[in-house]
Parts: sequence; C-alpha cells; structure tokens
Amino acid sequence: MAEADPRPESTEPDAVAPERGPTVREAMTFGGFQQAQLIGGEAGLDRRIEWVRIMETPDTAHSLQPGDLLLTTAFPIKDDRQAQIGLLRSLAEAGAAGLVVKPERYLRELPAEMAHEADLHQVPLFTLPNEVNWVDLMTPLLERIINAEHSRLKRSFDIHRRFTELVLDGKGMTEICRTLSELLNAAVVVEDSSFHLLAHAGGAGDPHRKETIARHGTPQRVLFDPGIQAVLREVAANRGPMKVKPFPHLGMHRERIIAPILAANQVLGYISIVDPRPAQEELAYMAVEQAAIVIALAMSKEREVAEVEGRVRGEFLDDLTHGTYGDENAAQRRARHLGYPLAGGHVLLAVDIDNFREYIRSRQLSEETIQAVKRDFHRRVTATIKAAYPRFLLSTRSDTVYALLPMGQDAGEYRGRVGSLGGQVRDAITQWKPGFTVSAAFSGPVEAPIEVPTAYREVTAVLETLARFERREQVVAVPDLGLTGLLAAITDDRLVDYAQRHLGRLADHDQQRSGQLVETLRAYLESGEQQAAAKRLAVHPNTLRYRLDRIREIAGLEPDDPETRLNLSVALRIYSLLGL
Repeated sequence: MAEADPRPESTEPDAVAPERGPTVREAMTFGGFQQAQLIGGEAGLDRRIEWVRIMETPDTAHSLQPGDLLLTTAFPIKDDRQAQIGLLRSLAEAGAAGLVVKPERYLRELPAEMAHEADLHQVPLFTLPNEVNWVDLMTPLLERIINAEHSRLKRSFDIHRRFTELVLDGKGMTEICRTLSELLNAAVVVEDSSFHLLAHAGGAGDPHRKETIARHGTPQRVLFDPGIQAVLREVAANRGPMKVKPFPHLGMHRERIIAPILAANQVLGYISIVDPRPAQEELAYMAVEQAAIVIALAMSKEREVAEVEGRVRGEFLDDLTHGTYGDENAAQRRARHLGYPLAGGHVLLAVDIDNFREYIRSRQLSEETIQAVKRDFHRRVTATIKAAYPRFLLSTRSDTVYALLPMGQDAGEYRGRVGSLGGQVRDAITQWKPGFTVSAAFSGPVEAPIEVPTAYREVTAVLETLARFERREQVVAVPDLGLTGLLAAITDDRLVDYAQRHLGRLADHDQQRSGQLVETLRAYLESGEQQAAAKRLAVHPNTLRYRLDRIREIAGLEPDDPETRLNLSVALRIYSLLGL
C-alpha cells in the first residue's frame, strides 16, 4: 500500500521550479516544427530537448548527448539502409530527444523499419518538408533552451547567494537545513563522513530518518549494507547529486536525492533530500548541490578549528605521557594556555577497541570506511568524557583514546567517578552498535606532569594484557590490580604459566567435579582466618577446614606459609585479570 504523503503543497514563491527546456510535444507547436509529421515513437514525446544538432557525418549519432534533437537530410547515410535503421537505436542509447528527417532529396521516403525502431525504442521520429528551413525549426527551440538555461543559472545563483548569506551571518548547518526544507517542502538530513547526524529539518514520515535522528546518525546495519556502500561510492565518484532508490529491507521506504559534501577531493559528509516532489525535482538537484557547497565551507572551517585545538591538546598529552614536555614551568605555561588545571591529582583513562584488527578483517572494510569508523569512535568517546569532565586533555593513537582527567583536591574519590565514566563510555559504544566492543583502564591519582609517564605505562600494559588474553568489555582500575598490575607489563605467556603452576591442579579439580576449591582458597587468603572465610562462603567451619585439607592434598601447597600465600594471592589475581 502506498505511503500517505502528509506534506501540503508549497505556496512559497521560492519553491517555484526554474524554467526548463521544452519537451518534444511542446516543441511541435514552435515555428517550423509545426509542419513536421510524426512517423513513430509517439510514446517518447515527453522527452526533453536540451540542444539541437545537425547530422553532418555518419559518426554524429555516436557523439550525441542526452536530450539532443538530431536534424538530418539523411545524406551521410543515404546509401546505407542498415545505418538508417540503426540510427534510431543509437539515439535511444544516447538518451537523445528525437530525430527530424528531410527525406525528399536523398531518400524520397523513410524505410518502414525506421518507424518500427522509433516505436520500439520510444524515440520520436519526424519528417519535415524540404521547403522548411532548418533555421525556422531551430531558432524558437534554441531561444527557449537558452532562456531555460539562463533561468537555471539565475536560480542557482540566487540559491547559492541565499545559503552563503546564512553562513556569513553565522547561522550554520541547522539554518541551511531548515531553509532547504522550506524551499523544497521535504525532509533534509546532513551527516558527516562517519554518518554522525549534524543537522536535520522537515517531515518525519520516513522510518529510517526517524531512527537516524533518534540515534544521532545512520545505524551501522545500514552503513555496512553492500547496496548502501555501492550507492555511496557512486555518489562520491559522481561528485554531484544523485537519486537513490528506496531500500525497504533497511526501513528506507522513500526515494531521496543525496549529494556529497566535498572539500579538496575529500568527502566530508552527505546531504539528503527525502522524497522530493517530482514537480520540483530539478529544483531539488540544484538546491541540494548549492547547499552542499556552502555546507562544505562551514564544515571545513569548523573542522579546521577543532583539529587545531585537538592537535594542540593531543600533542601536550603526548608530551606528558612520554616525559618530553621540557621542565615543569614549560608544562605549566602550556596547561594555562589550554585552560587545563595541573594542580591537584589527575587520572589517566585509556579506551581501546577490542580486537580491532579482526573487526576490520572480518568485514573487509576499505581504508576510507576504517578511518570513518575511527573518527566516529573518537567522537563518541570524546563526547562522553566531555560531559563528565569539561576540562580534559585527549590524544588518539590508532584505535585507542587516552584522556587525562583533572581530579583536583578530590582525588581520593576518583575510583567511583572514573570507574563510572569508563562504564558510560563502554555503554555509549554498545548503544552505537558498531559491531565491536571496547575496554577501558584507568590509573590511580598521579601528580602532573612528573607522574603521568608512569600512569601511561601502567594503563597501556593493562590494555595490552587484556587484548592478549581476549578479555573484552572490561573496565579496570590499575590500583585494584596491585602486584598484578606490575605483572601485566609482561609481554608473553609467563603470566599464564605462573598462574597454572600454582592453581592449575585446583582449577582442573573444580572443573572436573564442579568443585569450589579455588573460591575457597580465595576467600581464605582474602579474609585472613578460617571463621571469616567460612562466613563469607556461607559454609560450616568444619566444611571450610575439610576443603583446606583437600587443597593441601591436591595442590601440595601449604596456604599458611607466607611465601606460598603471596604466590597464591598473585596467581588468583592473574586468574581474575585474564578470566582463566
């Protein structure tokens, strides 16, 4: 069932479409064309004439442009019957408007096959009396075509000036969207190259557009659809507006016109007109192209400012994490320039995409798409952090984001605040549904700038350890790891060997018999004595003593030996860290 269109007809003068070249049907009422006789191809009379050409050689038909009306005496093909019949097919393939022939001098009459081909390909075919001059037919047509082109250029200039004035007045993309929506009486959406929603205006009858607005960007299931990817490649290659068919299986039930927003041969984003009215389609193409140009100017300016600020902040954090900031006075000066408070405690937070290499390989993403995903990941992490800590330093290394957060004098309460922030970042990525997860690690409070390099090494080591052992969607506080945090810097399987050497037998026993010896040992070591451990496990003290005896028998260990307690405690931490 067809979708109802809730939009009223526009009465705005700006919505009047520019004048267009005549259709063949209209041209039949002009000048010498009134004496032409239609021989075939009546179904194509609504083809639009964009220019008029005279056939001078047999090859002329192969260089025609869409909308050309071809005039000929047939002299170049007078002795080639196959060329005469094939001429209509060539015109159809070129998208030409039609063919007008003066047959009397060289053909006497047209072959019947030409009329058949004209009907078959729906290309209007006319004969014209020899006494009618070409100029009498061409003059009124060319006058109408040139006037229409002048109208289009004037209309295009007016639209461009209107949009440019909006940008110069500081109105930005939202106002451009609203103006374009009112001009065309259609929904308008602007997204960047990562398909993050930048602005929108107009009706909301399209389910896909509703979801785009609700999610602040195109859903990933749409973005990675092969059909959508092919369309976007074609739009970028075309460098101009294109009509895109509906994709019902993705919730996109309406046609749209999409134009790339380009700057220096780089696609900055896309602007879409959802379900434009057929009567205003040419105006929509013209308007969206002009809107894309001025939006590119606005986006380039905003991106340049953001990139400069981000680069300066990122370079400062890079210098802090690598200890290359110079002396403390230099660090203080740079911090004051950026508005970042170096006094008090600070926490370094790192957010990493889990197994990003496998994510890229499994989806066979192009380099452009990879960079777009990274930009969107960076943007979402940054937005989440900024909401909690308006003043922060941030740096990006491939698929990892590092942020230095000022704790001030409340550093003692950092654990809950930063841990919650790590969870919010993880949840924001989960809601985005990009097809990957993230893990976060944060340091304890450190003094800046002197202790930032140590915090950087610690959080990086923890993330690398989580990655090696495929622990995903983790939020880890380095201080919670204690000695295990130091061990996390080990870059081979010695951690696993160490843990298995001390706990392997107990773990195997628990797995085979659904036992609880490892948890019993953990409770005993962390509680410090048997009564507290039994209470923690909710078992009778005698049950606890029996389990400890079984631990001694199976593992050959003495839990009350200080050195053994240390080794077992570390092994248990490794088990927790690595999810063994």
